[in-house]
Amino acid sequence: MAFQKPKGTEDYYPEDMAIKNSIFASLRATALRYSYKEVSTPAFETLSLLTKKEGDEIKQQIFTLEKRSKEEFGLKFDLTVPITRMFIENQKTLAKPVKWFSLDRMWRYEQPQKGRAREFYQLSIELFGADSIYADAEIISLAIDCLLDLGLTEKDFYLKLNNRNLLQALLLEIIPKNKLESAIRIIDKKSKISEKEFEEELKKEGIDNIDKINSLLKKDINEIKTTNSNVKKALDDINQLLALLEDKKKFIKFDLSTARGLAYYTGIVFEVFDSNNKYRSILGGGRYDNLVEMFQGQKTAATGFGLGYATLLLLLREKNLLPGSENYVDFYIAPVSEKEIKEALKIASKLRKKYSAATDIMARNLGNQFKYANKIKAKKVIVIGENELKSGKLTVKDMDSGKEEKVELKDLI
Repeated sequence: MAFQKPKGTEDYYPEDMAIKNSIFASLRATALRYSYKEVSTPAFETLSLLTKKEGDEIKQQIFTLEKRSKEEFGLKFDLTVPITRMFIENQKTLAKPVKWFSLDRMWRYEQPQKGRAREFYQLSIELFGADSIYADAEIISLAIDCLLDLGLTEKDFYLKLNNRNLLQALLLEIIPKNKLESAIRIIDKKSKISEKEFEEELKKEGIDNIDKINSLLKKDINEIKTTNSNVKKALDDINQLLALLEDKKKFIKFDLSTARGLAYYTGIVFEVFDSNNKYRSILGGGRYDNLVEMFQGQKTAATGFGLGYATLLLLLREKNLLPGSENYVDFYIAPVSEKEIKEALKIASKLRKKYSAATDIMARNLGNQFKYANKIKAKKVIVIGENELKSGKLTVKDMDSGKEEKVELKDLI
C-alpha cells in the first residue's frame, strides 16, 4: 500500500501554495496597514502552558511530544496562548499598546470535517494594553477589512456582535449564578444544534426557564428594556461601538446568542459567517482582559481575533475569488541540440537577475521542450541553435500569441 498523508492534513502543490501565499500576502498587508507587527512562536510549548487556558479537557486534543526527562511539550493548538506568553516575557519593557499578528500553522487531534482539520493555518491578531472601546472598534474594523481586501463584499459575509457582559447580566435575571457558565457554553452551540438538542442540554445542566431563555436570545438590541445597571452599561458599550463603526455598520448584526464559549472572554465578542450560513465561522474574537493575568502576567487589557484559512478558502472558492496562480515562468530557453545547452545555461543565468528563467537540463528534442514550456506556463520561449549563435540574435516566441521575433540578448536583458 502506498504511503498517504496523515488524516486531517493537506498537501500543498505549487498551485495551492501560490494561492495560499497570495491570500497570506493580502492578510499581512491589511494587518501591516493597521500598524500591527508580525511575530512568530515555536511549534511546541510546555503542556502546562497549553492546558492553562482551557484545562484538562483540551489535553485530548493536543498532539503531545514524547516526554524527555521532566519536560512535557505539545504542539500549539492556537496562537493566542503562545503570543500571550511571549508578551508576558517582555511585558514591562514593551511600549503599549502592543499590536501583533501571526500567520502560522497549528495542530489539534480531533475528527476532521469540512473546514476543520488536524493541521491548519490561522491569522491571529492580538492587541495588548488598551481597555477602551476604541480598541474593540479597531479590531473589528481590521477583521472586516481583511475580508474586503480579498474581494469579499457585504453580500458575502456578516459579523455577529454581542457583549458577554450583556448576555451574562440578562441571564442572571433568569437563572442562578452557578448555572451561568454552563448556560453560556450551551448558548454558544445553539446555531449548531437543533432546538430540541438545545433544550435537552439545558435540562441536563438543571437549567429551567428555557422559554424565557429562548425569548431573550431572539431580542434585538432595541427591544432590551431594563433598569439593571450592568445591562445598561453593556448596552452603552455596544451602541458606542456601533457609532465608531459607522462605515462598517452594514456588515454588523447584533446577536445576543453570540457567546464565544470560552470562559475567558470578558466583554465584546464577535464572529463572522458567510451570508448563507453554509460554512463554519470564518473568524471570531473579542475582549479577554483576564488572560494575561491568568498566565501569571501583570493584569493587562487584551482583545483580538483568529481567522481560519480553511473556511476562508472555501468561501473564496465559492465566490470565484481565489487569486490567480503565479506559477508561471518568464522565459524558457530551448537549445536546439546538446551543443547549445552550455550557452542556454549562460543566458538563463543572466536573465535570472531580473526574471524567472528555466532551460533544458534533460537533452530533449525541441518538440518536447515546447510541450514542457507549455506545462510550466512559460510566457516566452527563446530558441537557441547554430544560426542564433552565429548571428547573435535570439528567436523569441510569445506563447500566448504565437508571435516570433529576433532579439539581441543585450536588448532582452
